[in-house]
Amino acid sequence: MARHDLRRATPHPDFMVAIEWADGSSSKVDFRADTARGGALASLAQPAIFLHRLFVQSARESLAWETSAGLVDFHADELWQRSHKSVAAE
Repeated sequence: MARHDLRRATPHPDFMVAIEWADGSSSKVDFRADTARGGALASLAQPAIFLHRLFVQSARESLAWETSAGLVDFHADELWQRSHKSVAAE
């Protein structure tokens, strides 16, 4: 079970995703490095997929994109750490 639950996620054209957490807080996650990695994540570099196929999975424990190769997902706890690490570095 995730320590952090997602409420809502909004993708942006700059490959950032604004996340609203179940506790009422919000943060942003930068997916530019993920899209540049290639492999299974290569399809996320396509704006039509990144912007229009993102959803919060029903258990609210991950974000996922539906791609032609299958689901690409990121666990909520990983996203929480990524988004709060960048805030702490500022």
